[in-house]
Amino acid sequence: MSYVTVKDLKQTRNLWKQLDEKRELVITRDGKPCAILVGVNADSCDESLAEIRRGLFSAAVSRIRRQAKGQPVSSEQVAEMISESRKARGLA
Repeated sequence: MSYVTVKDLKQTRNLWKQLDEKRELVITRDGKPCAILVGVNADSCDESLAEIRRGLFSAAVSRIRRQAKGQPVSSEQVAEMISESRKARGLA
């Protein structure tokens, strides 16, 4: 995986060359990853975006499940959260 800085984004010729070679680049700001640039085929752009979103969703669910194992929630807490959510939406 290759890293480029936000500043490097201005060097478009070099950026496109790197993207063609690597297929994905991690963009960093202040030395920390902030975005991922992924090369796609124009014919399958929508499909690629759907796959990326599916992967991000799956990773988020896995992260939440890992956190939940370490911090179990009681049935009463779940019921209270549901009640609060319904009240906030005007459903209760």
